[in-house]
Amino acid sequence: MYYKNAHLHALTEEMALQISEWEYKPPLDMYSFKGRPNGYLMDKATWGTEQFCLLEQARLIGYVSCRLDKDMLGAGRPLFPKLCGRGEGHLFAEKCVQEIRGIKHYNDTVYLRAAASNIRAVKAYKRAGFVLSEIIQDEIANTNNIEDFWVMKNER
Repeated sequence: MYYKNAHLHALTEEMALQISEWEYKPPLDMYSFKGRPNGYLMDKATWGTEQFCLLEQARLIGYVSCRLDKDMLGAGRPLFPKLCGRGEGHLFAEKCVQEIRGIKHYNDTVYLRAAASNIRAVKAYKRAGFVLSEIIQDEIANTNNIEDFWVMKNER
């Protein structure tokens, strides 16, 4: 519904402030931005190079960050909280990958990480063409909780 005409745009201060207020309902509440200072999100030097927002007709529907590290493009993509749980996460992921590839002129493998406990995200990423590359342990941001993460890749 929201993804056909959506496009990535450089993150702006207004959008970053909106994203910093996002709150997710359990079991995704650990991903909430609200009340958790995020220096990266507010780093204006990365807006338009690493950080983007997915907009459809000026409506913010997602946030996308991407970093090129040793010829590997890693991406993160939280969806606007009210759009979660509708079975459309794979459409959001597909659109983000398509847009990132175009903006970055990048045709190689795109990687992302998903907490293994976030079953809905893993399922959505699989539907979007991502496959498991490896399992690592890392912290869920700002929680001090170490969990298994699936590193997933989309090779096109």
